[in-house]
Amino acid sequence: MRLRPFLSALSLLPALALGPAACGGKEEAGMPPLTPEPGDSRLADVTAPAKDSLPARLVLYRYLRGIAAGNVKVCGLLAPAYDRAAFGRPGGCRSGGLAAARAKLRPADLAALRGVTVPVCDDGPGEGEYTVAFGDLKWKGDPARPGGVLAANYTLTKTGTRWLITG
Repeated sequence: MRLRPFLSALSLLPALALGPAACGGKEEAGMPPLTPEPGDSRLADVTAPAKDSLPARLVLYRYLRGIAAGNVKVCGLLAPAYDRAAFGRPGGCRSGGLAAARAKLRPADLAALRGVTVPVCDDGPGEGEYTVAFGDLKWKGDPARPGGVLAANYTLTKTGTRWLITG
């Protein structure tokens, strides 16, 4: 009987037609949700308002962790105007400004920056920009104190293909 395999395949059609709705969701099938690798604290408690904010938040994450490490490569994450405003002159971050800013931080602040994460951000102030308030940063232990190089708010803007700290 050749009809029997065909009939059993037909009996599966209603289940296939229901698809995701049969599982309680009405979303289309696609990529699974972004889940962090075990031990990757960069993505901890991701609750940003837009899925596109992750690259921007990673820039701030790298910057803050770079301050803790004294890594001048993080100066490349700053827009020139912000570099000038935060470090006193164009290129000020690279030419000794980062080291001077680190010297003004308490050892407890540097230790806190080694465990900071950037779990959320807000849209704005401009279109395509994100703002992260210092109070929204997450700390492994006691938080660092804002002031100096640790701004009350950070604005991140996409410039070309890169996200930069602009305010």
